[in-house]
Amino acid sequence: HKHTAKSKFNTGKSSILKPKNMNTEKKLPVYKLKVSEDDNNPTVVDFIALVDDPAIQMNWVKFDNKTRFLADNERRLIMGALMVANMPIYRRDEKLGEYYVVFEKEEIYKIVQKFFRNKLTSNFNIMHGADAEINDVYLIESIIVDESRGVKAPEAFKDVSQGTWLATVKVDNAYVWDEFVKTGQLKGFSVEGLFAYERTDSQPQTVLDEIVKIVTGND
Repeated sequence: HKHTAKSKFNTGKSSILKPKNMNTEKKLPVYKLKVSEDDNNPTVVDFIALVDDPAIQMNWVKFDNKTRFLADNERRLIMGALMVANMPIYRRDEKLGEYYVVFEKEEIYKIVQKFFRNKLTSNFNIMHGADAEINDVYLIESIIVDESRGVKAPEAFKDVSQGTWLATVKVDNAYVWDEFVKTGQLKGFSVEGLFAYERTDSQPQTVLDEIVKIVTGND
């Protein structure tokens, strides 16, 4: 089962935690989200949103005037996870009903390559608003966690899964920093893009375990 759809992962806790009207007795399908490496194919992550409640449930870490390296100047840096490998995200729509989507490690690597190759590192908006694109916000660091290559996550993100995409973003836009980041109104990142959906009937046990843990609230 394959189809292509524009997806935004800004739906917050309801996207992966148990909604009130969700039937947990039935086994929900899981779809792998994919992009093509062909630049002529429209599947791509094309924007990163600053949001109040990221679907991946990970807030960013702020580096501001409390840093000892630049005590007299705000560095206006935020760091966080853009995509978490193999984390199931609950979705519901008219076409597919209730289901989960996941980004696999190998797919995240392809997504990041295409994102940089197409020079999309300054494509940011607020809360995925079509009219809320923001200037002077851009990526300055990007990490795909992969210990097999010696690429480890920073201490603040040491528990993320292998293949997770972490990034540091510079916010030169004073209004965005003062009104949204510094106040804590926005707390994390959320990607948006056009993805091919590929249904998987043989769900990896790690994904099933993660679904159970998230839905039941057990650690």
